[in-house]
Amino acid sequence: MICPYCKESIQDEAIKCRYCGSIIGQSLCTDIITNDEIRAFVGPNADYYIQMFSRFNITGRESFCLTWNWSTFGFTFIWMLYRKMYFLAFIAFVVFCMPGVNILMHIAVGVVGNYLYYRHVKEKILEIRAIHSSQNYYPMLQYEGGVHNWVITLGIIFGIILGLLVSFFFATIAASIGKFGVLTI
Repeated sequence: MICPYCKESIQDEAIKCRYCGSIIGQSLCTDIITNDEIRAFVGPNADYYIQMFSRFNITGRESFCLTWNWSTFGFTFIWMLYRKMYFLAFIAFVVFCMPGVNILMHIAVGVVGNYLYYRHVKEKILEIRAIHSSQNYYPMLQYEGGVHNWVITLGIIFGIILGLLVSFFFATIAASIGKFGVLTI
């Protein structure tokens, strides 16, 4: 038998791989997602995500490990919409509206973003696998997965509007100070 994780030859009745330490069992076959499935579902930057996702299954069991994603750190809400993670995008939007947690939340999401996306991808792939036949399986992965390109345009428009609002705010303050003179305490 071949270990599904390290691809080394092991005994047919093996419970654990002697090379990588992975637990070998019948239930593992139903929840393993392949690189081809990930590539079809993820779309752009699939190779980056395949590399990141492999870190969560090194021992053959799914487990969280620290990774870093600059896109998630800098553009959390926009990145989640771009990657079709609607519920998490809503939660991120609500949490980021709370004063005082913004930068801490950006750092936390930068650290766990790849794992959140891994869980999303795996859940969706297994769901699609259970519902669709093999002939339309990969087209359905591409349709359900992938990205929303319109989100980039939305992010740029949102950034421009936010920039204009901030500059208007500071221009109003500067005009008020200029009109009434320098404030002294």
